Amino acid sequence: MKKSLIALGLMSAAASPVSAQNAMTLYGIIDAGITFTNNAGGHQFWQVQSGVAQGSRWGIKGAEDLGQGVRAIFQLESGFNVDTGKLGQGGLIFGRQAYVGLSDSKYGTVTVGRQYDPVADLVQPAVMNGSSGAFFSHAGDIDNSNNGFRVSNAVKYVTAPLGGLTFEALYAFGEQAGNYRGNSTVGAGASYGSGPVYLGAAYFYARNPATQFPDGNWAPSTTNPGVSGRGPFGYVGNPSNMETYAAGGTYSFGQAGLIGMDFSHVSFDDANGVTGNTVKFDNYEIWGRYYFTPVLQTTLGYTFTRAKVDATGGSPKYHQLNALLDYYFSKRTDVYLMGIYQQSAGGARADVYDGATGSQSSTTRQVVARVGVRHKF
Repeated sequence: MKKSLIALGLMSAAASPVSAQNAMTLYGIIDAGITFTNNAGGHQFWQVQSGVAQGSRWGIKGAEDLGQGVRAIFQLESGFNVDTGKLGQGGLIFGRQAYVGLSDSKYGTVTVGRQYDPVADLVQPAVMNGSSGAFFSHAGDIDNSNNGFRVSNAVKYVTAPLGGLTFEALYAFGEQAGNYRGNSTVGAGASYGSGPVYLGAAYFYARNPATQFPDGNWAPSTTNPGVSGRGPFGYVGNPSNMETYAAGGTYSFGQAGLIGMDFSHVSFDDANGVTGNTVKFDNYEIWGRYYFTPVLQTTLGYTFTRAKVDATGGSPKYHQLNALLDYYFSKRTDVYLMGIYQQSAGGARADVYDGATGSQSSTTRQVVARVGVRHKF
């Protein structure tokens, strides 16, 4: 009863009239569909699945005009699973985003709370998964370009746009007494947008990422990656840190479509509980979108990932072909068909998107197909 009253109060507040100086918006996305995997642990696997084209969510965001170009802003965003009704992001109420801050038209924006990192903010717009769906991520989202996890206890600063340029910096407190660097996170990046061109680059460093980001797909430390059933993350286990460099860009051809390219380098130290064992992943992607009509579009892409495991000398590799066909009934409602083929090598087992397809394949191949519907409000 108490939870119902709270929810009713939030919706009533969002629907209440506001002055011209203040604004509050209730919004959301509901994405559901049927996913087929040809080999999940040696078996075919069918499932009803939520939030693949975009994560299912609802949220409230608002702003108050404080005068002289300054605004107070906030955003609360909750992820959920349509198929079960359960909360997403490890069961957190506002697991996707929860922050408050101040924004100045000249000097930029400062926010405090649970937020996206610079890779997600600045490079994701140039990555196929950023606009097309989670299954198109780099090797199980090993670089978090699909923002499979968020950063808590974070302070973020974003500059006001200057000639198309925007800069961003983030620091997250580890909140450990006597060890201010423990479990801390830093990130920075920049983006440029002008006409048909978008470019973004970012850096991200996190200590003890498996502890900081429990909603990620971290696996128990093991010297046998296949045991975890979690594909690329099986090579990582519980590392002491995670470091990412990423960059990408897109070029729009207007109503015809666009093309994108991106690269990321990710390294994990002391991976799988082995001191001095560094595991590195390099991800390369090219993709493009073509508009058959204003309401029918297709997106195609190819990703190549190569890794190096210092402790064993192993070199896992992943080739992935991605395809999407999307039809829009309106600006708010669409149906889509996805297809993904992954081929692994170097002793790795195929695994499309960090176990969300049931499990890694028992072989070096995995095929995933999905039909879904998405509605925005």
